[in-house]
Amino acid sequence: MITIEQVEKVVNLTGATYQDAKEALEATEGNVLEAVINIEKRRGETKQSTHANQNRQEERKTQNEESNSDSLDQFVEWVKRWVHRGTINKLEVVRNKKVVLALPVLVFIILVLFVFWVTVPLLIISLFFGYGYRFSGPDLEKTKVNDAVQMASEATIKAKDAVVNTFDEWSKKDDDANGKNSNH
Repeated sequence: MITIEQVEKVVNLTGATYQDAKEALEATEGNVLEAVINIEKRRGETKQSTHANQNRQEERKTQNEESNSDSLDQFVEWVKRWVHRGTINKLEVVRNKKVVLALPVLVFIILVLFVFWVTVPLLIISLFFGYGYRFSGPDLEKTKVNDAVQMASEATIKAKDAVVNTFDEWSKKDDDANGKNSNH
């Protein structure tokens, strides 16, 4: 039979809870010394386990930091590659088969992204004034992008010619109508 005095003695010696002290005494059949030793052993195992867990957590944290560092390095390298590609490749503005302006593709992209409502209308209007566009550089010279830009330029020229022809026809009809009316 375990007494309250035994439980209090184990609690005072180990700092364990009453429940833990009672369980230790029951496991040792009331032997206070063995109960204290058992409680201290469990604490030692718990401390070792806690220490091992902390070490594992620190290892994981270090691995995550290294992984994040690698990911960041990879992202920075990717950005560097694209900035380099954006500066060595050019958008050329052409008129009469002569290059009037050569913008790095990176600058062109920035203009389209941040000044869209100015850049795009200027591109379209300049097509009506006989300007064309092409991409040049090691990554863009032999791509279908230039074919698409060329087709857009040709379509714009045809549209411009159609509009000019329509206005010319209207002007002739107007002149003919005014000429007939003036004869009467």
